[in-house]
Amino acid sequence: MKQRKIRTLLGILLTVLMIVPVVSGDRPELFERFEYDLYDLRLRQFLSTEQDPRIVIVDIDEKSLAAEGRWPWNRSKLARMVDQLFDHYGVAILGFDMVFSEADQSIDLVELKRFLNDNANETNVTTLLSTLNSDVHFARAIMDRSVVLGYLFDRSPKNLQVGHPGNAVIGGDPVLATLPIPEANGVISSLTALQSESVWNGFFDNPMVDSDGVYRRVPVLQRFEGEYYPSLALAMLLALFDEDKVHPIIETDFTGEREALVAVEAAGIRIPVDQHGAVLVPYRGPQGSFPYVSATDVINGVVKPEVLEGAIILVGTSAAGLLDLRVTPMSNRYSGVEVHANILSGMLDERLQQQPDYTLGVEIVQLILCGLLLSFVIPRLSVFVSTLITLAISGLVIAVNLYAWQQLLWVIPLGYTLILISVLYLFQQTTGYFFETRNIAQLANQFGQYIPPEVVEELSQQDQTVQLSGESREMSVFFSDVRGFTDLSEQLTPQQLTRLMNIYLTGMTKVIHEQRGTVDKYIGDAVMAFWGAPIKDEEHARHALQAALKMLAILPDLNQELAQEGLPPVEVGMGINSGLMNVGNMGSSFRMAYTVMGDAVNLASRLESLTKYYGTPLLVSGDVAVMVPEYLYRKLDRVQVKGRQEAVDILEPIGLREQCTQHQRDAVTLFSKGVQAYTQREWDEAALRFSDYLCLAADDVMARIYLHRIAEYKSTPPPRDWDGVFSHTSK
Repeated sequence: MKQRKIRTLLGILLTVLMIVPVVSGDRPELFERFEYDLYDLRLRQFLSTEQDPRIVIVDIDEKSLAAEGRWPWNRSKLARMVDQLFDHYGVAILGFDMVFSEADQSIDLVELKRFLNDNANETNVTTLLSTLNSDVHFARAIMDRSVVLGYLFDRSPKNLQVGHPGNAVIGGDPVLATLPIPEANGVISSLTALQSESVWNGFFDNPMVDSDGVYRRVPVLQRFEGEYYPSLALAMLLALFDEDKVHPIIETDFTGEREALVAVEAAGIRIPVDQHGAVLVPYRGPQGSFPYVSATDVINGVVKPEVLEGAIILVGTSAAGLLDLRVTPMSNRYSGVEVHANILSGMLDERLQQQPDYTLGVEIVQLILCGLLLSFVIPRLSVFVSTLITLAISGLVIAVNLYAWQQLLWVIPLGYTLILISVLYLFQQTTGYFFETRNIAQLANQFGQYIPPEVVEELSQQDQTVQLSGESREMSVFFSDVRGFTDLSEQLTPQQLTRLMNIYLTGMTKVIHEQRGTVDKYIGDAVMAFWGAPIKDEEHARHALQAALKMLAILPDLNQELAQEGLPPVEVGMGINSGLMNVGNMGSSFRMAYTVMGDAVNLASRLESLTKYYGTPLLVSGDVAVMVPEYLYRKLDRVQVKGRQEAVDILEPIGLREQCTQHQRDAVTLFSKGVQAYTQREWDEAALRFSDYLCLAADDVMARIYLHRIAEYKSTPPPRDWDGVFSHTSK
């Protein structure tokens, strides 16, 4: 199987393995923490910089404790605070983030002093205690006022039940009963005497703190004894609009079988919730996003009226000793009462992030798309490009996520997708490096001695494996030979001959590699090379010709190097042909070689041999000239070589047309006219042209050959069907 397909399949398998925990709801804790961190980061990124003056927190802070005494205070003092808020400051609604579950046995000294001044002769203790009963005072203060009392549900096995949570906002509902809304076993609420005077009540406990102990979501409903009760924030919203019921909004999936709670409607406001009936706390900012006033300042009436007039009041505490500090995305010490303020503010503004039930499906689709895209793309691209693609995909996922967060108030999970992208990227790059390293090692074993390293690397990166069993392919083949090698070998010692061949073959092989060629073999002093395999090369003929011309260009430098070592110079003959050849591993069970075979190969070998006859160091076939037309060629002959029936044009490359001199162009034109006259049996015209050519190139062998042939044909004319082809009877 192809390596890229293997990497793609492994990537898909890894994607499936990563998706399984998401579907089963069993994500690793480390990944969950990462998701929480990303949620907190987005939350902090889009915070409001302004306070919400509609909601004011009356804070039982350190200043109040120092002025009014330790907590809990006598409830007569709280009654005076309630009277001040409604009568003096004219607040809209008041909520207590605390529970009054036990009777107040203390006596307020201010009340006692006032009683004694007004009733100096009263000695009845019962009358005294009844008059000074602070719970009665507090109950009287909240009577017929928009006050919401807090309570908390109990989920311990003890089933504690102190008081009653008040009126349910949703009665028994068979559909809601099947949903995972938090259910309580017991309740700890305020005294019945206080509850009876207060229409609205709300719980302030949170059974849905995340696994890292951070307040990110809070239920607005809890189930108790088959009915549903509101949170403190929801109860305050109902009290603000004088409502007492909440309407659940339930939707079904596309199958029509599965139902989920997606929102609740209270006082005409749609509040998006998750399947647990919880909202994501819409934190406006760090602690202090709402005005704070000290409780003692309210009791003593020193707060500026414009701060409290018409405001929604939440009474709570920020004092460390009263244990109402929470861990939130904003801070590790965040006042619990401000959590309720944030929820109420978000409800009023309809600014609540939502994570509906179908968000899981969206996340799974997101994971599948990213996993498949990366699994198919990365194995087919370079490390640099695949890195850019991976970063682009990550950026797109983040951008879509932030758009959904800011514009749609929709929280799409992000952490697991980014983890999948990172894991897939690292996995694909690692496996890619492994496969590439193995490929390069294998290819180096097969071709390292014959082709340049950069071609080996390119082979390792291509999609298809190298075909070693043999195939037909359009290629170019090159042969070269050292002229007079036999005489040279007789003049030199074995060591000198070895040194000469090493210098010569090193220089020639380097040029072949530079032009992306494959060295087939060294046959003594001969070199055989080809272009177009093992990697396909559409410009194989051009690269072969460029290599041969460069070899001729560097030959003087090589001869100079040989001379410096006391070795004789060398001359070479080269032949190049292009055509259809068979290439692959060929040989026996004892020894194999990656080589080329075929008629086109044999012709290149014949051309190399004919360079001695034609007196030129390089010959190419007509097929090469057609494939590389930007060079200027001199057509030397049309011949039928030994062992081949079909005639072939033999040409001598002069150089690139644009670089050739006018003299060279004129000489080639003159020679071509001579060849044309020769082919048309115009012997005198041909002889004149070749004679003129010898005036330009006195040492030209081929012009003299033509003059010799013309002389013979004048005395013994060729047959009538002669077409100018010359037959060579030797190799």
